[in-house]
Amino acid sequence: MSSRADILQAIRSAQPAALPMPDLATLKVGGRMECSLTHFIAMLDFIGARSVRTARIEDAATWLREHVPTTAKIASRVPELPGNVDLAGISDPHDLDGIHTVIFPARFGVCENGAVWVDETELGPHRVLPMIAEHLFIVLRADQIVADMHEAYRRVGQIGSGFGLFLAGPSKTADIEQCLVIGAHGARGATVLIWG
Repeated sequence: MSSRADILQAIRSAQPAALPMPDLATLKVGGRMECSLTHFIAMLDFIGARSVRTARIEDAATWLREHVPTTAKIASRVPELPGNVDLAGISDPHDLDGIHTVIFPARFGVCENGAVWVDETELGPHRVLPMIAEHLFIVLRADQIVADMHEAYRRVGQIGSGFGLFLAGPSKTADIEQCLVIGAHGARGATVLIWG
């Protein structure tokens, strides 16, 4: 056996026995938290994201015209809100550099922390879109908001897609001199369009 195989075998043999997940009710955790559109919007504001409320998804085109520079490169995964970057014609993710705003749908939002769940269905072949764009414009149906991460993970488990992630507002870090910096490692701004 090689050193690598020896190490992997040692790790496998040291694994504890599998146990069932605990019943959260007996642990008295995971109680129902408030879940309302007002609470979700307040949490978006708290984490540094902006919210826009509309009745129809198409109404967001007006907001985009008013808030995104006309010369900006816009990539969109939402047919009702077309961009000016042909994502189908890009195979190398490095060619996505310079995108000002990316528009994409989210499956659902989480009241507890203002995060949204996005998976490869929404992002298509360009998983890097939310990390490379300067601004995120996330489209979310108003009836697709869950209370907390317990409910969110139950829902993620039912989706069955491959790649996915929770996004919560713009990029933030505060580990340098205890100073909050927005956009240090990713998007400088995030707007969640809540429609319906």
